[in-house]
Amino acid sequence: MTQSIHESTPMQKGTEIPIKEVLCTLSARWSLEVMAELDGGKRRFNELTRRLEGINHKVLIETLHKLQRDGYVRGPLTSSRNSADRLVGYELTELGMTLLQLVNGVREWLDEHEQKIVSARTDFDWTKREMEFMRE
Repeated sequence: MTQSIHESTPMQKGTEIPIKEVLCTLSARWSLEVMAELDGGKRRFNELTRRLEGINHKVLIETLHKLQRDGYVRGPLTSSRNSADRLVGYELTELGMTLLQLVNGVREWLDEHEQKIVSARTDFDWTKREMEFMRE
């Protein structure tokens, strides 16, 4: 049985994570780009800022916190409380790595079907213009 985007899956007693909430986090402007940068290994905050053209510090901090909260990224806020064991940089967790595998699968699907999508959009736009012209 498939689950609708508006339904939620019980995680533990008394706690539910709506699918829509997870998808909103992942579809945020920088989430997948930050995760893709971390796919290359551990990165310090300033390195991420340099590598992600156009992102500012505030947005990067917010993005990293959201990704850490959901368990996709590990960093200074989610590492050990023992200062000797604290992470200096950010890295993907196993959960984050499995998510990127799915995203890469979608990218491969898009590469394979890109021309069909472009054609469908062109046909739709042309038909829409024709209908608007006929109404005038």
